[in-house]
Amino acid sequence: MELRTAQQLIGGITVDGKWGPQSYRAIAFALRAPNLRTQLLDLKLTPHFTLREMIFSSNQMRDWATRNIPGTSQLQALVFLCDTILEPVRAKFGPVRVTSGFRIWTPSSQHGSGEAVDFEVPGVPNRTVAVWIRDTLPFDQLILEAWQPRDPNSGWIHASAKSGRTRRSVLHTPTGRAPYFSGLGPDS
Repeated sequence: MELRTAQQLIGGITVDGKWGPQSYRAIAFALRAPNLRTQLLDLKLTPHFTLREMIFSSNQMRDWATRNIPGTSQLQALVFLCDTILEPVRAKFGPVRVTSGFRIWTPSSQHGSGEAVDFEVPGVPNRTVAVWIRDTLPFDQLILEAWQPRDPNSGWIHASAKSGRTRRSVLHTPTGRAPYFSGLGPDS
């Protein structure tokens, strides 16, 4: 669903097809209504990424399925994340498979604030994508997780973007959890 269509569906807001404070608030509020939520899950946050794929994590617990709904600031952060990280990665490498985006059950993490995404690009080594992000994009944090040199497609990429902050923190972990090490790890 295009943003303009969502704005028409919700009503009472300017129908211009542009993200702004009014649209973020109205859509976040409308997502709380079960009758609108189902339709709004197919809302395109950016040209290639929908709300559904940014909130339905592959590792999401089933009992959170109906409660993993972003608020206004989280929705705004998700759009920024898609614009800043995912759309450029897709333009460079092709379709992206999001494995975990917004997670309301981790409120103290960047996933909980809508600022982080875990993903892969099918057929492209995760380290190749991570190196390109490190060298090209304005990210906050980049972690090559559970990547093993003997298997270029192992693991996944965790990337975060926050408006007004680019720490450019680059880490890796061979297990997908602590401990984390500086840099992206060995080349081979």
